[in-house]
Amino acid sequence: MAFFTADYMARLWSAPSKNAFLKQILPWMDLLSILPFYMELAIMAYHGPQEAAAGSAEQQGSGGWYVVLRVCRVFRVIRVFKLARRSENLLILLRAVGNTSTELFVLFVMVFMVVLMFGSIMYTVEKTMTDNANGTQFNSIMSGCWWSVITVTTVGYGDMYPESSLGMMFGTLALLAGLIVLALPVTVIVAKFSDEYEKSKCEKKSKGSGYR
Repeated sequence: MAFFTADYMARLWSAPSKNAFLKQILPWMDLLSILPFYMELAIMAYHGPQEAAAGSAEQQGSGGWYVVLRVCRVFRVIRVFKLARRSENLLILLRAVGNTSTELFVLFVMVFMVVLMFGSIMYTVEKTMTDNANGTQFNSIMSGCWWSVITVTTVGYGDMYPESSLGMMFGTLALLAGLIVLALPVTVIVAKFSDEYEKSKCEKKSKGSGYR
């Protein structure tokens, strides 16, 4: 941890422009991967290491600081993102995703509209057409939207399913709509990734020829 801290402070101190350095996402990932360690040390110094090592928040009385400590430990997972700076292909993928922000926003809007539409339709159809004594699983529009999300994204948990013939028909339409909505932006993202990869190859070639 001392090495990571020294590395971060050295890069921050040697950066030609501190504002440009802090506007990048990777330095913030590095900071979030380091900060929980020092927050945990501060909490342990304030409450004592024996209390910090106790079993659960209920054993700590109010347990508010203990929850903060556990959250800090969870944030250690962010250190995995430090690997991004070592992988050129991953950086290309991140740049490609960043360049498709408009397409991704359109995707989210389209998925939201499809989910809301088929969730409302399925709730209405199943509430009207199902004759079971136990009623239907679609007891609200929100439950219908949950089923719609699982169906449109082709996950298919199987915890909810239509029982009427009309509901099965709309379920099929929801699945086909999900395939169409999700497939269209993927081609754009792949094209952006290909463009970024070719651009990176051209930059490497130009740098290599410049050194000769």
